[in-house]
Amino acid sequence: MFRANAAFREIDGVPSEILASSLYKGECFACPPLQELQEFKVILSTYMSSFRLHNEGIPAGHFSHIFMLDASSAAEPEAMVALANLANENTAVIVTGSLGNHPGWVRSNIARKNGLIISYFKRLRERNPYDILDSNYITKLAD
Repeated sequence: MFRANAAFREIDGVPSEILASSLYKGECFACPPLQELQEFKVILSTYMSSFRLHNEGIPAGHFSHIFMLDASSAAEPEAMVALANLANENTAVIVTGSLGNHPGWVRSNIARKNGLIISYFKRLRERNPYDILDSNYITKLAD
């Protein structure tokens, strides 16, 4: 298992359990070379740090599954980083979230004006087939 961290994340803020599966070189977090990355069965990352995997050469479709945990707390453009770079038609994407959660502040006026202030989770939930809770597409675990 590998944990991709933001390059300049403060090492003091990383729990030892996570640090053990991270690569820290010099004064920043790094990614292993492509060949080593491809050997990991599980890679954990934030939405934004997932671009580092793509930059190292991981192609779209490499992962059979992408789990987007708490996608209701991330603005839609953030969530798209992993999908745009790492998913293809053969990738199963599992999106989790809570209707009560909302993404943080979106700085871009253009993004806000064009509706990118909501989460990917919320946008999916407002569209068919997810809005009718069809069990072929969505499972509601709690009210």
